[in-house]
Amino acid sequence: MQEIGRFSAFRFAEIRETVCYKNNNAYKIRYTISFCSDMTPPVESLMNTTGGYVMTNKQYLWAGVGTVALAISVQAQAAQAQSGSYASVEECQADLQARAVANGEAADRAQVAATCRSIVQGDLTDNSSAIIVRGVRGSVNAAIENKRTSNQIVETVVAEDVGKLPDNNVTEAISRVTGVQISRARGEGENVLIRGMPEVNTTINGTGANMGTGRSMGLNDIPAELLKSVEVYKTRTADQVEGSIGGTVNVELRRPLDLKDGLTVAGSMRGSYDSQSDKVSPYGSLLLADNFDTGIGEIGLLANISYTKAFYREDFVDSESPFTASGIALESLPDNLKGLIIPYRAKYGVEDGVRKRPSVNLVAQWKPTDELNFILEGTYFGTREKRNYSHTYMLLRDSAALSDLTLTDDGRVLQAATLTNEDGIPAGFDTIYNDFKRDYYAVNFETHWQGEGGSINAQVQYSWSNDDTYFVESLSRPYGLSEATIDFASDKMPSGAPYIEFPGFDAGNIDSYGLERFQDNQNDLSNKEFTAAVDFTVDVTPDGFWKSFQGGVRFNKRKVAKGYGYRDGLPRIDGEMTPLADFPGGDLAQFYGPEVDGAQQWLAIPGSYLMSHMDDVLDYIRTYDPNNAAFDGALPPADSGQNFHSTENSMAVFGQIFYGFELGGIPIDGVAGARLVNTWGDVRSVNFRPNEDGDVEIEDSYNKASFIDVLPSINAVAHFTPQLQLRLAYTTGVKRADFYELRPFYYVNTGATPIRVDAGNPDLKAQKSDNYDISLEYYFGRGGALTFGAFVKKPSNYLYWEERTESLAPYGYAGEGTVAMQRNAGSGEFIGFEAAATGFFEFLPGLLSNFGASVNATYIPRYKIDFPFDEATSQIPGIFDADGTSEWTGNAALYYDSDKFSARLAYNYRSKSRDGVWTGNPEFSHYTDATSRFDAAINYTPVSFMTLSLEGTNLLKNNTEMFFGKSNLLPRGIRVQARTVQGSVRFRF
Repeated sequence: MQEIGRFSAFRFAEIRETVCYKNNNAYKIRYTISFCSDMTPPVESLMNTTGGYVMTNKQYLWAGVGTVALAISVQAQAAQAQSGSYASVEECQADLQARAVANGEAADRAQVAATCRSIVQGDLTDNSSAIIVRGVRGSVNAAIENKRTSNQIVETVVAEDVGKLPDNNVTEAISRVTGVQISRARGEGENVLIRGMPEVNTTINGTGANMGTGRSMGLNDIPAELLKSVEVYKTRTADQVEGSIGGTVNVELRRPLDLKDGLTVAGSMRGSYDSQSDKVSPYGSLLLADNFDTGIGEIGLLANISYTKAFYREDFVDSESPFTASGIALESLPDNLKGLIIPYRAKYGVEDGVRKRPSVNLVAQWKPTDELNFILEGTYFGTREKRNYSHTYMLLRDSAALSDLTLTDDGRVLQAATLTNEDGIPAGFDTIYNDFKRDYYAVNFETHWQGEGGSINAQVQYSWSNDDTYFVESLSRPYGLSEATIDFASDKMPSGAPYIEFPGFDAGNIDSYGLERFQDNQNDLSNKEFTAAVDFTVDVTPDGFWKSFQGGVRFNKRKVAKGYGYRDGLPRIDGEMTPLADFPGGDLAQFYGPEVDGAQQWLAIPGSYLMSHMDDVLDYIRTYDPNNAAFDGALPPADSGQNFHSTENSMAVFGQIFYGFELGGIPIDGVAGARLVNTWGDVRSVNFRPNEDGDVEIEDSYNKASFIDVLPSINAVAHFTPQLQLRLAYTTGVKRADFYELRPFYYVNTGATPIRVDAGNPDLKAQKSDNYDISLEYYFGRGGALTFGAFVKKPSNYLYWEERTESLAPYGYAGEGTVAMQRNAGSGEFIGFEAAATGFFEFLPGLLSNFGASVNATYIPRYKIDFPFDEATSQIPGIFDADGTSEWTGNAALYYDSDKFSARLAYNYRSKSRDGVWTGNPEFSHYTDATSRFDAAINYTPVSFMTLSLEGTNLLKNNTEMFFGKSNLLPRGIRVQARTVQGSVRFRF
């Protein structure tokens, strides 16, 4: 037996010399047919250049699935194994079984059948160098193999997974990955945390992708239909783009030479019914690709387009921000209840809308030789969204006298009361209509050269994006409302949510409403980004300790800007609120309100009408609020304090070695290196302060800075047996604050007592984290794995927002006041454990062998950040917990996969998490209770080129419930989530 690299412990029944060429991180196998027995891992494990083993010109191929594996060349000697060479699956099976017998092998008939289906259907092509298993089984196997052979701790979701679960964007696609926590709102998955940390970097094909003035891209803006795969990196290597302390989500889009030769036409059509909106949302995608040989080499062209239109609706009931009683409420309380805690306000409402997402990916790929490859790519992701947010509200803390009191069991918090105020209860109805528009464009050019002994990769990319929002808001109030009742934990509402009553108010009479104010707001964020990068790999001593060296350099330049404008109109007739019926659109007022038993309905002018008839609205306000100069123009005037322009440059240099050795007979390999990043740039904004005349003085504000960060990383894998390995890693990460938080701005409000300053913070330090990981992994069979891992993350300079009493000298005033800004906290520590099991029951007889299952869980018993709280605040349970982190996250799935039929049941669970520290009363910080979802998918393939699917999400109709305080001191409310059922057809020719 000849030992080959890190796989020296493996035994080969037959080894034949195979020439391998690197092609954009994949090896193409030529001129051989090999039959190898007694092997479990499939051939893809030697097909990833990041696997810690660098193949030279002539090495050896091993392959196997179950008891036999077929490495099928698509060139020369294996001409019959090419797509279209067999008339049927049966003919292919007979031929490959005969080949196995001729080589003295006992072939696995199920595996040969799966291989032949791939060949006949055209999936085993010039770029397919091994058995390809489609369906759930194949996608799980591909994900497991990527995890097993990677240098890092990574989880992968391949396109087949996305296609066979009801996931509509990248966020939802990774929601079942071990250690990933997501939040959901407005009918889709939104924010992502990796192992409890929110600072996640996003890359597309390995290159950073940013939207607007942020340092990442909303993964929910990337539709699932465009994906080749998604990789969740929990550790990093030096060659990866910096920009996170939580981890990296890399989205891989399709490339034409990854597909079969000739024309490929594939796509999907889907309709999804949402139980809350009671509407059907259409989804569609189409992929066209053509690969062909020419006199100048192989050329591939690809166009992948997607369009989605999603309707959503979510009803909610909640309350906000508990304070100690003040104002009229305080005066009405007996002396023994002067310290009573009262939520600031209660509200219930509805949020609904429609979201459209057009997306396009265009790629031209040219491979003049086996060593050289060029890629030109253009990508566009777009979002168009109209969102209505309408709710009723009632202010409590200081606005009315309280009577008929009911307190919580501990006697500290108001649970229910009657409110009275002869001058009017400050309650009303708020309708906000948003128009969102997001566009991301990227033009990317890459070239890859692989020769004997090394490789060179180069890239130039230019991207630009806009994230624009415009909304109109109308606030109306009941005329003459002098009494109301509130119960913050009512048995009349689901989950004990707040219940509000307005006695004597005729909600169905438009004449009962007056328009208190009208507002509109415009917010425009832009980003222009240029990236140039080159890296190289040199094979050093393939048989020695130092296998190869990789180095590179990356330059990035970003220009970001924010434009913001806001105005507030108060139209009055004879000093009184404008009758709602007289305001533009008053005759079109309609009922709004959540479809929750016990919730009140109210009348409001549709926000869509107000936005589309702004000329009428402006004329009305100019007439009845004539001294308001803000409404002289068509759009809100710029608010200079919010606006800024910033330029940021970064130059990164990295180097890393791939190594391998044996220790006590155990092969060990890995990669170690460091990344050096120099960041410099400037930002311009303005400051506001009152002058001696009482006017507001505006002055330009400018800041520039530079930083150097060194990010070392060490990854090692010890291979105890072909199936059992131990992975160790030490890595570091860095993430800077968003540009908005770094702007040099402050506004001094001398009318506040004490003086209040709201400010940006250009002195914010970058968040950093030192990470330690260990993972024990056992791989078996096809797509089978048992893994157990532990991690320690030590972040520093964690970002948080705080109002603090401190000196006003930096702002030109004596004494102390309240200064509110984003700040750096102290150090922190996250300690967690992960476990996962995946496999198919192929050892069972008959149909039972088609079943499989997976389960994973993440437990984070410690997620602590050293916030600088005072001694009293520090005693509050959970006060040092990191925001957004759940202690437990788990997933379980049951699969069934056969030739024509597959199904999957999936369950997701996430324990409670804190949404943020409520600085006004930290003990009553906002929490989201544990959430869970049960999803299912059924797929039927009546013919080889078409699959029909029926899928459902949130089938048990679990809702999101919220409360105050870690020990649930008072219910906060509920957000009603939709159940969806969707049918689809996917095709490929």
